[in-house]
Amino acid sequence: MRIFTFMRPLNNPNAEPMQVIEIDGRPQVMWPPHCVQDTPGAEILITVEGSTQTVRKGMDTKFDSYSGFADDGGRQTEMDSILKKDGIRNLIIYGLATDYCVKATAVDAVAAGYKITVIEGLSKGVAPETTVQALEDMQAKAITIKATLDG
Repeated sequence: MRIFTFMRPLNNPNAEPMQVIEIDGRPQVMWPPHCVQDTPGAEILITVEGSTQTVRKGMDTKFDSYSGFADDGGRQTEMDSILKKDGIRNLIIYGLATDYCVKATAVDAVAAGYKITVIEGLSKGVAPETTVQALEDMQAKAITIKATLDG
């Protein structure tokens, strides 16, 4: 089993959280710092047997990067190539935020041909309304939603 964590640099420490700013003509939401590389917020909290692989995303500060597969500018991460190299076809996805990064990663994974399960109980959304909508959107794309890892 492999666990992938996504880490990003702090993109604009002078911006207010949730402020929308323009970078190179593109609007970007300035999220509160989370999953910042080399901090406790980027640590894996669930211990499982097997290897761990880190895939970095959000490294280009000109683009938002919600999906673990590519940023909003279309630049691919190494996620798909690692999974294909190892013959992995079934993915379990959870984390922050259900309604943004989890959803974007799950939707991109389905589009790439993977079978996806999202663990709702190990994920947290930004807002209740957008989280409910994200779960419904994912189910509409044949993504399985489970409450826990055990079912």
